[in-house]
Amino acid sequence: MRYPGFLKNKEKDSASKKEFITEDNWPDHVINLDDNTFNDFIKKYPLSAVDFWAPWCHPCKAMGPRLRRISKIYRGKVAFGKIDIQKNKNVSKKYNITGIPHLAFFSYGKKISSVTGLKSVGNIRKVIEDILKKE
Repeated sequence: MRYPGFLKNKEKDSASKKEFITEDNWPDHVINLDDNTFNDFIKKYPLSAVDFWAPWCHPCKAMGPRLRRISKIYRGKVAFGKIDIQKNKNVSKKYNITGIPHLAFFSYGKKISSVTGLKSVGNIRKVIEDILKKE
């Protein structure tokens, strides 16, 4: 698989374990993240998307099934995670999340894009396709 320039694997520091990502070890579902697992998740993949949400947020609940569907479509290209901002305040504070649902895209740990608000499957796919086309 060919990745745009900014998605190519950057040299990781020597203390971290290098892992070759194949389609077989990409998640095919949305991973539940927390303050402890968030950084490892976003640093592991050339492109990851994290849904910042809260249990009391009705638009956030509507995003769940959409992300599950898209995670199947983009298996091997995008890893999807979600993090409850109510329980994991450190991450939401670090990324200054002020509105939810908030979908942030990362390339090997670097935030490259984000969208806020309830989005359709088509809207999310367009954002992903635009990111994948960039070089």
